[in-house]
Amino acid sequence: MADARAELTAAGDTILPPDLRDAFLARAGSFKLRKRQILIAEGADSTDVYLILSGKLRISVSAANGREIALRELGPGAIVGEMAAIDGGLRSASVSAVEDSGLARLRGSEFRRYLGEVPEAGLWMIRQLAARVRNLTDTATGLATLPVAGRVQRELLRLAAAAGSDGDHVVIQPMPTHAEIASRIGTHREAVTRELNLLALEEILKQSGRRAEILSLSKLQALYGRLGRS
Repeated sequence: MADARAELTAAGDTILPPDLRDAFLARAGSFKLRKRQILIAEGADSTDVYLILSGKLRISVSAANGREIALRELGPGAIVGEMAAIDGGLRSASVSAVEDSGLARLRGSEFRRYLGEVPEAGLWMIRQLAARVRNLTDTATGLATLPVAGRVQRELLRLAAAAGSDGDHVVIQPMPTHAEIASRIGTHREAVTRELNLLALEEILKQSGRRAEILSLSKLQALYGRLGRS
């Protein structure tokens, strides 16, 4: 039986378990996507579903002013594009390649058949969608109630959870750019830079290029906890 809670991607999604992955690949075709190439356009009426075999994809939406807002990045083992296949609606977000990537593809009708025919696949998908609803609720609550400092700290804690900890020390690599973090938490790059610099002064965070170290996870959690109660 597949364990739907086994291994997580950097975005917190569960990686498709081996038996479900094998069943998906047995039905799918594979292809390559070049860096920066668009896989899915927001508003399109396509229904294909993709399993990431290698590389990394970025999911983003367009704001009213035309600015791209990055929602998350997904790596090997993650599924993308399943919502349109399930409900038949238009694409709710754009998907592009952060780096050269390998993908497996199922047509929407084939994916629905896969969910019905493969033991545990449907339950795994339901759990995925439920987890995303919880995450969206948490994100909306944070945007409405937390100051920028709290949103930055919460995003660091999320990244730390995905990276895994070595006691009180966590390495995040690659670390999202300040602009990417800003787009995820509803602020601007300069505000993110300011808050990360303050965490560095407090010896909680150390960053060099795309590598970040949380020097004391417990201190970061305590700092975030105080903001959440204020």
